[in-house]
Amino acid sequence: MTNAAQRTNVRKAVPLKVTDEVRMSVLEMYHDFRKRFPEMTQVTDARHIKVWDSVDDETAFSWFESLAGAINDQMGAAKKGTDLTSVFSFFERELQGSDMEVKNCIDVSFVENLFWEVQPISAAKAWDAMPNSMRQMYLSFHGQPPTIT
Repeated sequence: MTNAAQRTNVRKAVPLKVTDEVRMSVLEMYHDFRKRFPEMTQVTDARHIKVWDSVDDETAFSWFESLAGAINDQMGAAKKGTDLTSVFSFFERELQGSDMEVKNCIDVSFVENLFWEVQPISAAKAWDAMPNSMRQMYLSFHGQPPTIT
């Protein structure tokens, strides 16, 4: 897993205006995810507290690492839990119009930590559901898909 403790200092939620579109900050993405996926947020918060002792805005960047871990737990246990297609679509939308801070958070904190210690057979469905942009992030870091033994 990555050392997210070094990257937890995120700037305050200030919308960035580029031409006619408004871009989200990491903090805004964090709050938006929590609102859209309350069940997954609850599971992720419990996991995050075990490592960071609390859930707050200052650890928003590292919270997405905890989210990846919670998803990995579901994959490894073959649980029917979060609709990963919806989660991946959320991040795909964020990647479309985001600044480097948000892209870095999605890449380093979330995508790089997906499939950690998940058996290839258990990873297959999630890998198939992952958008190409996120697959490329994963492959750039790990060098091969999680479905290869």
